[in-house]
Amino acid sequence: MGFVEKRGKNSWRICTQVKLNGEWQWIRPTIKMDPSLPEEVQRRDAIRELRNLEKRLAGDLQEVPTVRAWSETWLSKHLDDDASPVTVSNYRYLLDSRILPILGDKLLPELTPAVLTDWLHQVRHSPRKSTRLPEDQLKRPRRQNEAAALISDSKAAKPLSVKTTLLYYGCMKSMLAAAVRIGLLEYNPMDRVKRPKQRKKKPTTLPEGEVLALLELIIDEAPQPLRLAVLLAMLCGLRLGEVDALQYSSVDWNNQTISIDQALKYTPGTGAFVEVPKTDAGQRVITLPPAMIQILRDAMWDDVMEETEDPALWRGKKWIVHTRHGARVNKDTPSKWFRAFADAHGFKGITFHDLRHIHASILLAKRVDISSISARMGHADPDITLRVYADALPPNDQAAAQAMDTLLTTAVPSLALPAADPAATSD
Repeated sequence: MGFVEKRGKNSWRICTQVKLNGEWQWIRPTIKMDPSLPEEVQRRDAIRELRNLEKRLAGDLQEVPTVRAWSETWLSKHLDDDASPVTVSNYRYLLDSRILPILGDKLLPELTPAVLTDWLHQVRHSPRKSTRLPEDQLKRPRRQNEAAALISDSKAAKPLSVKTTLLYYGCMKSMLAAAVRIGLLEYNPMDRVKRPKQRKKKPTTLPEGEVLALLELIIDEAPQPLRLAVLLAMLCGLRLGEVDALQYSSVDWNNQTISIDQALKYTPGTGAFVEVPKTDAGQRVITLPPAMIQILRDAMWDDVMEETEDPALWRGKKWIVHTRHGARVNKDTPSKWFRAFADAHGFKGITFHDLRHIHASILLAKRVDISSISARMGHADPDITLRVYADALPPNDQAAAQAMDTLLTTAVPSLALPAADPAATSD
């Protein structure tokens, strides 16, 4: 029977015997523990590692997979059946990029909190990489203006952002949680790895005067596809992929609503594809502003007249935002259109996704109730809307103070200040 002994600060030796060539010999590996763990937890983890070592020596753990082997099983069998191809593609990139090259050959039980803490530190301080495919993997060569270096030397030298590091943290935690569920691990060691702390980033918005100026520019100067894309994002709070996938058949002209029931997505393996939003809340019906209905009617009529002078013979350019030939746009095309247009007209740094933030901020400023805003944005829970846009809520501290004053003076009437005499004036 083996035992464990404390060797130093956050250091433990696990000791057991194994019979080799007819003789018993001691095996005494030393393991490092996460310094944030209390000593009693470290001791318990050391005992668990001792038991796993004894099982391996007895041959009971021969079927325990490596991280590399388990990652393949996890992706193919243990993700939700409804997992989006985009989700699977993102996990695949995270695994191939900075998980398997470092931890791929380790057995799952070897992933202690200390090992994973060291790995996460290494990830955080590793050079940045570009997610763009190299030229030899593209279906067509990049245009000349797109053929710049995949990533600049100055950007590659910076450590990963906390946001990106959290993606690796979440991927590893999800993968090991699945191993716990089927009994390959007794507990999830990522539960004891400190989660990187990310500062809350305020959504980018614009004052109402600048929003009006941007709307005027878009309506007066933007080509029709860009105009429709921007208005749908700003006035309806739609995501880029939702705008890309909208069809004229999505519009209920009588009730002046539009159905959001699909989104354009992309992975390097599959290319672009249209599928339903990943959450039930993402499938929603939005009431359109009456003026937006008129803009859509005019746009559809332009498409009809471009194809045939007889509306009865119109074959139907179904995509609301489309190329000049009526084809569906590439996923990022409206975003690139808008960035170029915004930068050229003095709105530098405003992205297409910021139009969605502007939509929510305006509704909050107009005191639309949070449940209605959440449903319009396609959030699964109003708490998400509050968390993201709390800073956009209009301050009403004066009203709060007045409410408390009323409460206090009702309890103690003598504290009430006398009403001002309108006849009393002062020079």
